[in-house]
Amino acid sequence: MLVNLLYKVVTSSDLEKEINDVLGSMGFGRKCAFICDDNISKVASGICSSVSSSYDLDVICPESMEKRHLEEFSRRLNSYDFIIGAGGGRSIDAAKYTAFLAKKPWVAFPTILSHDGVVSSRAVLNDSGSKASVQAKEPAAIVVDLKIIEKAPYRFLAAGVGDLLSNVSAVEDWKLAAARGKEPFRPFISRLSLLAADSVIDSTEEIKSVKSGGIETVLWGLIASGFAMNLHGSSRPCSGSEHNFSHALEALGAGALHGEQVAIGTLVSMRLQEKDWESMRNTMEGFGIPVTAEGVGISEDMAIDALHDAKSVRDRFTVLNLHDMSREKCRSILEEVGII
Repeated sequence: MLVNLLYKVVTSSDLEKEINDVLGSMGFGRKCAFICDDNISKVASGICSSVSSSYDLDVICPESMEKRHLEEFSRRLNSYDFIIGAGGGRSIDAAKYTAFLAKKPWVAFPTILSHDGVVSSRAVLNDSGSKASVQAKEPAAIVVDLKIIEKAPYRFLAAGVGDLLSNVSAVEDWKLAAARGKEPFRPFISRLSLLAADSVIDSTEEIKSVKSGGIETVLWGLIASGFAMNLHGSSRPCSGSEHNFSHALEALGAGALHGEQVAIGTLVSMRLQEKDWESMRNTMEGFGIPVTAEGVGISEDMAIDALHDAKSVRDRFTVLNLHDMSREKCRSILEEVGII
C-alpha cells in the first residue's frame, strides 16, 4: 500500500510575508490556480496579493460542487503548475478532487478549522442529489494564517473539536466490527485517531481562548485524524455510527456544521455502546459545542428520523447494527441523552 504524507505544515501570524518563501521551497512552478468561493476571496485577499507578486495567479470560484461539474472544471487546470484550495469544506474538497483529476500538486489553505477533511484523501461532493465520498488527493502542504482563524467565529473552531471528539465513538464502532469478524482492527491507527481527540480534551481552556497555541492544537488534531484515515485507506478510524447520523441529517436537509452534527451523534453512539456519554456531554458543553437538537437548529422529528435512517446510510458495521432502531427506540435514546 502506498501512503503519501504531507511535505510541509506552516502556521504563521504573518503568512502574507512568508507564503512565497513556502511556495518557492516546494518547487511547483510559477502558474497557480487559487480555488475558493467569493466570500473566501475577500478574506484571503492579502494572501492572493502576496502570491500574485511572485506567481502567475488566477482566482477561480467553481460554480457548483456537483461531481460532474468538477470533473469538467478539472480540465481547466491542465495549464497550471499547482493549486491552492482556500476556505472551509467546500473549497477544500473542490481543490483536492480537481487536483487529483488534473494530477497537480495542491496546497490547503484553510480559513476555518471546522472538520478533519483538510488532510484526508477523500472529498465529499454532490452527486445527483446525494452526498458522495470520492477518492481525491491529500495536500502537499498546509498553510494556516493564525490571524484569519482567530477572526473567524468561534463556532467553527468548536465544530472542529466536535469532529475530533467523534473519533472516540468511531474507534469503538471499529472495535465492535472487528470483534464480529467484519473487518480487521489496526491498533496503531486507532490510537492515532484517539490521540487527536485526547489532545483537544487536554487543551480545553487554551482552545477556548482562541490563541495560537489552542488553534495549533486543533490543527494538529485534525491533521492526525486525516493521517489516520489516509493510513487506513478509508474513513473508518474517524467515522462510525455518529457520522451515519450526521449523513442522515444532511439527507433530510439539516444545515448545522458537520462537527456539530457528529458531536450530538457521538452522544447517541456512546450511549448505545454503553460508554461514558455523560462525561463526553460535559466535555462538549465545556467547549461550547451544542448538545441538543434545538442547539444545532433541527426539530425533534428530524433528529428521530435521522437516527432511524442512520443504520442504512452506508454499508459499514456499527453499534446501530446491534439495536432495533425503531422510531420509539430512537425517541427514547435521544431523550435520555438530552438531545430532545
